[in-house]
Parts: sequence; C-alpha cells; structure tokens
Amino acid sequence: MTVDTDPNAGTSSHTDPWAGLGAPNGDPEAIGYELPDQFIGAKKRVRVITIGGGASGINMAYQIDKWMTDVEHVVYEKSAALGGTWLDNRYPGCACDVPSHDYQFSFHPNPNWSHFYSGSPEICDYMNSVVDTYGLHSHFKCGHEVTRARWDDEAAQWVVGVRGPDGEFEDRADFLVNGSGILNNWKWPDIAGIETFGGKLMHTARWDEEYDFKGKRVACIGVGSSAVQTVPALVPIVDSMTCFIRSGAWITPVGAAPQYAGPGGSNKAYTEEEKKRWAENPDEFLAYRKGIEDALNARFRMYLKNTKEQEMAIKVAGENMAARLARKPELVELLTPKFSLGCRRLTPGNGFLESLCEDHVNVVSDPIERITPTGLITKDGRTHEVDAIVCATGFDVSLLPRFPFTGKNGTDLTERWNKGPVEGYMSLMVDGFPNYFMFLGPSSPVAHGSLTQTIEWCSHYMLKCISKMQAEGIRSISPKPAVVRKFNIHRNAMMPTTAWSSSCSSWYKNGKADGPVIAIHPGSKLHFFDMTKTPRFEDMEIEYDHENMFAYLGNGFSRLEVEPGHDMSYFVTDPSLKLPW
Repeated sequence: MTVDTDPNAGTSSHTDPWAGLGAPNGDPEAIGYELPDQFIGAKKRVRVITIGGGASGINMAYQIDKWMTDVEHVVYEKSAALGGTWLDNRYPGCACDVPSHDYQFSFHPNPNWSHFYSGSPEICDYMNSVVDTYGLHSHFKCGHEVTRARWDDEAAQWVVGVRGPDGEFEDRADFLVNGSGILNNWKWPDIAGIETFGGKLMHTARWDEEYDFKGKRVACIGVGSSAVQTVPALVPIVDSMTCFIRSGAWITPVGAAPQYAGPGGSNKAYTEEEKKRWAENPDEFLAYRKGIEDALNARFRMYLKNTKEQEMAIKVAGENMAARLARKPELVELLTPKFSLGCRRLTPGNGFLESLCEDHVNVVSDPIERITPTGLITKDGRTHEVDAIVCATGFDVSLLPRFPFTGKNGTDLTERWNKGPVEGYMSLMVDGFPNYFMFLGPSSPVAHGSLTQTIEWCSHYMLKCISKMQAEGIRSISPKPAVVRKFNIHRNAMMPTTAWSSSCSSWYKNGKADGPVIAIHPGSKLHFFDMTKTPRFEDMEIEYDHENMFAYLGNGFSRLEVEPGHDMSYFVTDPSLKLPW
C-alpha cells in the first residue's frame, strides 16, 4: 500500500510548506513509503536447522510443534537413530547421575522408570518415546552429518553442508541451532604406542557389546564418571583388573536427593505398585518429582568455597570414602582429593570403591609411560600385561565446533576460541554469529541439577527470540561484542568463589587443572533461569527486513480484527494485564 495524499484536500489556517509536494501528514520523508498490507505482527515464515538428534534436538522439535507457527524445522542427526549420548554410550553400568524422575522433560513425565538412576538403554528409549508420542518423526533426518556452516550476510541465512546417504548437499535456514551436545566427541588417551596394542582396545564411548570380558586380564584407565560406573560392572567377571588412577576423585554413595534413593544411597528399584500409583495419581507423582527437584536445587551453597555446606560435604564424603576403602586403607590417601568437592561433576559411585578393594583388583598410581603389544609400562619401569584395555578417558570437551564454522566477515569460531578466550553470551549465543543458538554452550548450568529442564528452558528463550523476529520483521540478531565481554567479566569474577575453580583436571576447564572455568554458569540453575527468562534485546545488534523498523505495524489493524473468531474485548477481564509488581 503506497501512501498518496491529495495536497489540496482540507483547509487549514496554518501554511504547510510541504503541502505542494504531497508530503503525507506534512512529512517529506514519508513520500513513497509503502505501508505493508498486513495486520500488526503478521509472522513471516522462517526455517530452522537443528544439529543433533539427542535430548536437545528432540525437545526443540516438540517445542516448535507445540508453540510456533510458520516455522519449518529439520534436525540433522549423524547417527542412524535418535538418542544422542544415550545412544552412543552403552558401556556396562552406564547410567545417568541425576535421578530418573528429574532427568525427563516436564511435558512428558514418565511414572514407569525402573530405578532411581536409570541406565543408558532406558533413557534412550524414553527419548524415542517422546518422538513417538508427539508424532515428531517428520522433523528428523538420521544418517545426516553436518560438515560445515557459514553465515551468508547478503541473504541473512545459514548455509549448511550436510553429508547424507546419497552424498553431500547444501541446505539453508534463517536460524541455526547447535544441539550436538558436549559428551559425544570421544578421544583416545594421548599415550605412546597405543596403536600397537595387540589385545582388545576399547573406549567407553564406543563399547563393543560383543566382546566377552569373562576371565580376562583387564586394564582400566581413568577415574571419571565412566570408570566409576564401568569398573564395578566388570570386576565380578574378569580374572584381574588393573586400574590406572593418578589422582583422587570425590566418590559419593549418592549424587543428589539421598532421602529418595535406596538404603545408603543405593540405586533403588521402583516397584510395580509405585509405578501404578503414580500413573493413576498425577498430583502425587508431581509432588514426588518436585521433592527430588527441590532437593537438588537446595544444595548450590555446597559448590561455594568456605561455606559450612562445602566443609560438611567434604567431611561426610571423606569419612564415607575411608569407610568403604577399609579393606585397603592404603588407597585412602591416593583417592581422597585435595581439591574442593564439586570441582568435578559428582558421580554416584555405588560399588566402585568396594570393587577396588577386591583381591583381584590392583590400583596403579604411577603414570603410564607407553603401551606395548601385550600391555602397559609405567614410569617406574613395571610392565602390566593385559588382554584388554578400557579407556575411560572422556571426551573432547573444548566446546569448539566439530566442523568448519564461520560467521560474519568470515570469522572462524574455532580459530577465535583456540586463540582464546572462550566466551559466549549466557551460554546461548556468540557475538558475530547472527541467528545462531547453542544448547549448553560456554557458561551453562551443567554442574547443577538436571540438564533436561535446562534444555527446555533454553529452547523457550530461543523461540521467544525467533517469534519476536517473525512478528517484527527482524532479519538478524547477535549479541553486541561489548556486552559479551561484560557478561564474561562478571562470570570470571564469580568463578574464584566456587568449587569449580579449584585445582583439578576437569572438563569444566577444558581438561586443565588450573585453566579458566569456561563451561559453567556463574550461579545456580535457578539463577540461570531467572537470567534467561526474558531475552534482553537491548544487548543485541539488530538488523531489520525493512529500512523502517516500524514497518511491522502494517496497515493499522490487529490480528483480532482481521481473523474471525477472536475475542476483541479480552482486555476487559484478562488477568494477564496485571502489573508484575
């Protein structure tokens, strides 16, 4: 609609110098301005590409289906099936370190979990049940690996390279969402001669379920979460186990909400009666779930240095470890850490310390010098001959993109973060990378509580941004560099007060004992939720589809007037209009 007024229409005692030029409402800059022929906030259609078919991608598919209109969405998953880390990690004993009833989506509560801590196959089944229940299959393309991505500034789109069953192709989207996760890019330990080993070499993240450990001499390298879970599962069936452990770790009988776990923090099995009762009484089930969540959220002070909660947690954990190592007291000093409790993510260690005390289990603290065709040689010169080596050595947790990734002006994110510092905006965005969102990026609350609720919360933030951009004709957004720097100054000032900054090798610090904490949000999970409840668009560099940012106002009509069936007097009684304060 083009504004075209009659300069001779009407009369006025005031002389308008622009009247003869046909200036609308006396404004020469409005000459030729086209009014969009649409109601206010009419949403443009956009396309979203999500990388990864794990919890983040599955949740994103649900949230878009549930809440969004005029959004085309595709999830590219490199594996042949969905499930993410729970599809990839199938080592014996693999389980979540968060209670089952807390590690689920709020919109899909499951009363049928088998145990307090559920195993990997059961969690993978749960994730796929979400897809089945809500009919989300059309969102996903399995066996499709994203190989590169670059921002096309002229088109304001992401150009994404994908390798599929039929070869490579390019796709385009207005928004790119990285849900590829943290614990999925596994790596072999950097030990000389590892490729020469003639026995069975296995990583916990690429487990060979066909291999029979019965009667074998086995070495396990590492003392992280996967080792803590794998060792107790293998010890009963192997001939001998040699655990190579160079430093201590806080091994607790229960990770969280001990009042809901089994005796002594054990992994209790739920009865059929409990499952039936919760299925039939959703209010009771909700109260149980909230009780567990409340218990997790009540312990943030434990992660702060010099608090009575931290001191008490260290005292209780130390005494518990000593009691469980009573059969081999010489291990207490080796395994009891000197760093704060929580410097590494706490892992429930039912049976791990007890397994180390078995007669056919040997703990070696000397560094591994090299691996030979028949075993391992430690720095003290001793040879440890084994039939199989289990590498429980974790993942590449650098947070770097797994493929070439460039933003505005050809900025390469891997190159930028390799040079340092690794900085993002509230874990969700990166300056210089418009319309790009991350799940669990730098400074996310991965150390405190369940990640499923955090993933949900982050998707709500993303969809609020996308919805606003659809309605207001926004072409692109990215956080201002100065804002990102200020946010990270605050993060860095907060970190020395926390256990996460203690001297321990942790993936929170990219595997460095004394490196900067880059993975963790500077606060509790609830603090993170408060921070990200409402997007701060004042922090953003914004570009619009139209040269006039108010073009989204359209032709003066509201959607309520244009589309039939709407309540055009909603404001008379709608309680949502009450002021928030």
